[in-house]
Amino acid sequence: MPSVGITSIGAYIPYYYMDRKTIAESWGGKGLKGSRSVASVDEDSVTMSVEAALECFRYKGRNEIDGVYFASTTAPYAEKSHATLISTVCDLRKDIFTADFNSSMRSATSALKAGYSEVLSGNSNEVLVTSADIRNAYPKSLQEQVFGDGAAAVTVGNKDVLATIDYVFSCQNEIHDMWRNQDDLYVRNAEARFAADEGYNQSVLYAFHKIVEKAELSVTDIKKVILTTPGMKENVKIAKKLGLREDQVQDTFTSTIGVLGVAQPLLMLVDALEQAEPGDKLVLVAYGNGADAFVLTVTDNIKKIKDANSLKKYLDNRAVFTDYGRFLSFRGIIEAVPGEDYKIPASTAQSWREQETYLKLYGGKCTECGTHMFPANRVCVQCGTVDQFEKVNKTEVFTKLFTYSIDNLAGRSDDPVIVQAITEDADKTRYYLNMTDFNKDQIAIDMDLEFTFRKIHNLGDFVNYYWKVRPIRRKRA
Repeated sequence: MPSVGITSIGAYIPYYYMDRKTIAESWGGKGLKGSRSVASVDEDSVTMSVEAALECFRYKGRNEIDGVYFASTTAPYAEKSHATLISTVCDLRKDIFTADFNSSMRSATSALKAGYSEVLSGNSNEVLVTSADIRNAYPKSLQEQVFGDGAAAVTVGNKDVLATIDYVFSCQNEIHDMWRNQDDLYVRNAEARFAADEGYNQSVLYAFHKIVEKAELSVTDIKKVILTTPGMKENVKIAKKLGLREDQVQDTFTSTIGVLGVAQPLLMLVDALEQAEPGDKLVLVAYGNGADAFVLTVTDNIKKIKDANSLKKYLDNRAVFTDYGRFLSFRGIIEAVPGEDYKIPASTAQSWREQETYLKLYGGKCTECGTHMFPANRVCVQCGTVDQFEKVNKTEVFTKLFTYSIDNLAGRSDDPVIVQAITEDADKTRYYLNMTDFNKDQIAIDMDLEFTFRKIHNLGDFVNYYWKVRPIRRKRA
């Protein structure tokens, strides 16, 4: 039987971060140490999951993917498949299985376990698991400083495995420690000591002891223990109870990006794998009304991702966000005056009909003269040939800024600056798109740009997505 395990990894951290003291000082208090990541106004759990998923295709071909599992507690739709949307944006095959996992902090590890079982059963050879969260905490609460936004993804397969999944274990524990009712905007939580003692501590300790016993491991056999945490340091307290050395405990990144909700276990796993050596034993325990636990063994294939740099490249390329009022507005907690830039009525039929442009970013290449065009056009602008073109996916193409305009008033009141860019790639394809995640003072002709999938507006009572350009973050030029 072939080994089944992690075959590729990806992560995504938003461009903006906020010092915790900025949040606290807005309420006249002192902040916790460090910072939290902040999703921009044009990001949600879908767009961030796409970013993390695209990272996985560094090491795994898109045509190899047989299934997509999406995990989040903050997905934009109450009724609609997000996994299908993500698989379409990623330009995956039509004959694949898609599924959404939600409502639980264990959604990502539930999806990981389902993907593992799917491949182990022989029904699929490769499954993409992608996760993201943008959770809101009550203004002025401690969680408002502690939570963060981000995404992480892995693929699970049986070929070129980076780390085999050797054992899995799950347990459940019914308790109201952290929850959100159907119409709640904010996460609620029980009294801290009760939540920790009867919820997190009990489940994590139980799951860890059970998975170690199942795998016949001693604590000293384990290179890294990946313990998710609902707060800043709950995992450290558990690690001490388990007798783990400090160097055995995987970094949670809570000091720099915060607690990422559903995405936290996969993001920590991504970093642990990038630091691992062949033969290392990893134990992952994720909490959420019970716990999911995994034992993994790193293989020689891990050498292929030594320069993956999945988190660091994002952490090294961020901008501080200093306006607490805009922070609340970006998250829908207070309402901004709508902008004037989008007045086009949205059409579900047109969005469906044009999804190869809107979602997949397809351009066209004339098969007669080789001219590239965006969007794809039935009539070649160069030679006039009709219906003689092939479709070309442009999502991974670099492009350079050809010309641009900056309108300081066109956007919504909390994000008024709109940069409209005309860019050109190496095939001389021109694109007319908005720019995002920019420093206005650093915009310059010929600067390198990449494409990023973003929210545009909610006209038509559904989320309208499209691609924008931004200075390079996902890939190095």
